[in-house]
Amino acid sequence: MIEVKLLAVTKTPNDSGGALVLLESDGRILPILVGIPEAVSIQMAQMGEKPVRPLTHDLICNLLAGLRARLQSVTIYKLENDTFFAHMNIEQKNAEGQIEQILKIDARPSDSIAIALRIGCPIFVAEEVMDTASREIEFQVEDSDEHEGEHGEDLDNDEEDEDKPF
Repeated sequence: MIEVKLLAVTKTPNDSGGALVLLESDGRILPILVGIPEAVSIQMAQMGEKPVRPLTHDLICNLLAGLRARLQSVTIYKLENDTFFAHMNIEQKNAEGQIEQILKIDARPSDSIAIALRIGCPIFVAEEVMDTASREIEFQVEDSDEHEGEHGEDLDNDEEDEDKPF
């Protein structure tokens, strides 16, 4: 298993959903497409924003704490037909606070990551998944005006993009 960190939450090119970009220490990235609500929830957790009332992922965190359980880690273990599969590895404790068992709960990677970010637990990806679906980070530095993009477009803050969720 390879530990990854959330590098970015971004929109898909056609604005139909979001994309998570996970980064491993060796520099490979793993893009995962997610729905807009999940992307917004993940971005809120990444930025440390707390909603006035608990969202679904916050509710799950509260339930785990109330049941003497703790999310130990998230594992993205399989990619099949362009769908990623994940487990939430949950420690269940007895009344004395000792770990009684570790449960492997099937979950979508987006939900697992949203909860993991709120709790602060590690996220792992299976070697086979990284080998199949990851990309190498490629940086290209061009000599140009610092505020202009490749085609001369202005890269300063665009006011119309400021209110978009991610």
